[in-house]
Amino acid sequence: MHRQVDWMTAADVTILEFLNAARDVRGNPSIQRPSTISDNTGHARKYVGERCRHLADHGLVEQLERGKYRLSNRGEQLMDGSLHPDDL
Repeated sequence: MHRQVDWMTAADVTILEFLNAARDVRGNPSIQRPSTISDNTGHARKYVGERCRHLADHGLVEQLERGKYRLSNRGEQLMDGSLHPDDL
């Protein structure tokens, strides 16, 4: 993703990029915890959790249960360019 929406932070972009790259053996977005995202992006765990909830509010990330997230279909579309940032 090369363009971000005005409400997004630099951390949001990093989180989305990490979640987009994190795939299970079938190629589907894998489930990640904020601590794992934090370890791999350099952002504080608490901040990652806040941003994941915010991204979930916008439909880019799915919160499967407390503390477990994965990239949503809409998030995948944003990352592959089939969803324009202005459409969010």
